[in-house]
Amino acid sequence: MARQKEDSRGMSQKELKVFLWPQSVAVIGASDTPGTWGSFIMEGLLTWKYQGKIFPVNRNGNLVYGIPSYRDVREIPEGVELAVVAVPQEVLEETLKGCASRGVRGVTVISAGFGEVDREGKAREKYLRDLASSLGLRLLGPNVSGTFNLHFGFNASGAPARQLVPSPLAAVCQGGYAFYDLLAAGGGRNMGVGWFVHTGNECDLEVTDFLELLGEDPQVKGLLMYLEALRNPRRFMEVAKKLSREKPILVFKAGETSGGARAAQSHTGALSGEERIYTGAFRQAGVLICPAIELLLSLGHVLVERPLIKGNRVGIMTMGGSWGVSLTDELERRGMLVPELSPGLQRILRSLGMPERASTKNPVDIGAAGISYHLTPSNVVQMAREMLLSGELDGLIFHGLGRPGLARQREADRARGVFLKVEVSLMREVQALEKETGKPVLLGCCLSPWESQAVCDLNLEKIRTYQRLDEMAWALALLMQRWRHLREESLSQFPRSG
Repeated sequence: MARQKEDSRGMSQKELKVFLWPQSVAVIGASDTPGTWGSFIMEGLLTWKYQGKIFPVNRNGNLVYGIPSYRDVREIPEGVELAVVAVPQEVLEETLKGCASRGVRGVTVISAGFGEVDREGKAREKYLRDLASSLGLRLLGPNVSGTFNLHFGFNASGAPARQLVPSPLAAVCQGGYAFYDLLAAGGGRNMGVGWFVHTGNECDLEVTDFLELLGEDPQVKGLLMYLEALRNPRRFMEVAKKLSREKPILVFKAGETSGGARAAQSHTGALSGEERIYTGAFRQAGVLICPAIELLLSLGHVLVERPLIKGNRVGIMTMGGSWGVSLTDELERRGMLVPELSPGLQRILRSLGMPERASTKNPVDIGAAGISYHLTPSNVVQMAREMLLSGELDGLIFHGLGRPGLARQREADRARGVFLKVEVSLMREVQALEKETGKPVLLGCCLSPWESQAVCDLNLEKIRTYQRLDEMAWALALLMQRWRHLREESLSQFPRSG
């Protein structure tokens, strides 16, 4: 019989699943008072229509969101798989003993005031871990904000429940609130994650345990991580190296400066390390490094939605020369190349309606050509197709449509509607070239779904538009890094001759 894989302290992956696939949950400290952690957890479970059993525990024994509560976890008349604990640290010891008496397997400890505070807090944290171990419990935390598995209808976290969008991405983070902000913003762009674990102070279970658990789940297509420090770097790198052969792992590493390291210690009690050491180790393990925390979610979607770019040559089509110049700078700063198109390809673009005053060298300035006047939308799509199929480029950025001004120049409402349909159709058809050619195509517009109706309409279809130039440049750079890593891994499987 195959032996279950275990974490660093003997918990099998099957047992770890209780934190994301529980059949029953006790919410200890449950409340319906707005703004309390007990309320956040209850709202999350009910909003996502959790189908397991919910047992609110509240010292008053009153109704919590219409559900009868228990004054003590020991009063629950049946076994419980997971306990989510939001009580003062002073009563944690008795709470854990009560959990053990009801057969609880895992405990998510939201309570704070431990290793992130001072040495006494560190000592309390160690005592908590030793107590849990003696009781046969496994702890997530303390100082965490919860977990969720939206594909299971389970949300026991402080995440913005009504703004969450499930996807094939999973996130394992040592911090919670910043990632919740990303999820709130991403919800409006149809972006999100399906699984989330906040590991907090990691007095027991740590990020690598959940990286391995989620990385080996076939439903998970990519992994996002916010890290401040690794308790067991060697094990993390071994697990990440194995998993990165099958799916992308994108990490934002914080706490790299002396001030950032100090902030990390007061945040989760973590001792951060040198940037150079982490960067080198991540690259050896095939882990991709996210350049900014604000881009973690959007670049994660790029890695699971876009085809890999098999080279660094990028074509640019813009509705303005300034965008093209700036995009070229952003791309080439990140190791990409914006090559001049061959005379033959430029002649083809001219034949499709590009006037002499408009550049066809790359970037290709369709704005100078006067789209909808000198160029027809179908010709613009054909130009993009010719560029992608030419053999001269590995990917394409199409930037500049979607702005309201295009449809507001002394035109009646009816005409604006016509322009809108043209823009949406054109952007949709250009994006479809990605599937046709197997090369990544990114649509850029500096406006959000709230500012541009075209972007909003495309967003509802999950056709992505990117607001930031550096976001698009990093997207292609990371796709190329991922392709190179997989190619090197593939080549390493064959013995070298000679």
